[in-house]
Amino acid sequence: MKKGLFFSALCLALSLEADNVSFTFYNDFFGGKDGHFTNGATLKWLETTQEKDNGYTNMLLSLAQNIFLPLDNSKRHNAGLSLGQIIITPNNTQLATAQYNDLPYAGHLSLSSFLFEWDKENFNEYSIEAGIMGKYSGAEFVQKTFHKMIGSEQPQGWDTQLGTRFTLNLLLQHGMKSWQGKVGANLESDWFNHYGVTLGNFNVSAFGGSVIRIGHNYVQNFNAHYPDLKGEANLLGGAQQHGFGWSTSAGLETKLLAYSAILDRAANNGYAVHKNIFHALVHISGSLYYDQHKFGLFYEFPTPYTKEEHTIKVIGGFEYSYRF
Repeated sequence: MKKGLFFSALCLALSLEADNVSFTFYNDFFGGKDGHFTNGATLKWLETTQEKDNGYTNMLLSLAQNIFLPLDNSKRHNAGLSLGQIIITPNNTQLATAQYNDLPYAGHLSLSSFLFEWDKENFNEYSIEAGIMGKYSGAEFVQKTFHKMIGSEQPQGWDTQLGTRFTLNLLLQHGMKSWQGKVGANLESDWFNHYGVTLGNFNVSAFGGSVIRIGHNYVQNFNAHYPDLKGEANLLGGAQQHGFGWSTSAGLETKLLAYSAILDRAANNGYAVHKNIFHALVHISGSLYYDQHKFGLFYEFPTPYTKEEHTIKVIGGFEYSYRF
């Protein structure tokens, strides 16, 4: 029953008529030194119209009122869905046996439903995520397919991956533009800050970050790309882009990690894994804009997630978004 409801929700997410869509893809193909986080991808949809028949947003607003969520009626409200997957592997993917001196194989597939209340300067995000770990996450299929496409060696140890678990997580986040203005005669800039918490049986954490952006004729959105693949807030913005624009960004993100289903379950299963509570990440990116299109490349440099690692990793990827 649970599986049927979950995959029905996935089909619903893919069949909705979108106002703003975005696809983000992380892979060690870009960075080459990811360590264990070998792949991640999200497909995000945001309903951006403000008409009375804005069905999905109105449905979530009605639900929020029924559970007495304290929303501000003077602000705008928009809702959407996000389908995401992450893939974790040990460093050596050519061994077929479990490597208890390293991280296990693990995958997580999730569907998030989120609601924003926002104005030009601030937003609050309320998100609930249902997911599944284990073989039904599709992680083995995705990694082997991608490796075949790029001519890389096939991983051999997926039979040892962490077992099936259904997950449920909440995310609460506040973001704000602390400053925006001109730099010289032709350049624009803004400074974005955010903080929040995640609660559930997949991840329990508190996070915060700051990022500065500079460019010309870029979309006046919220410059959010964290935590992990949760970048829905960057779909919020004003009018559609007109003509060519560009931007570069650099930021610092931090996290206090109390619980991780992947790391804690690995430790309970006998893997030599001791998670670090504090994490930091440097993010750099560049984006091009043309009319309704945005294409960005980014690199991230996270501190180790476990005490057994001692080097800074490199994670790279790209993002494409389209505003209808």
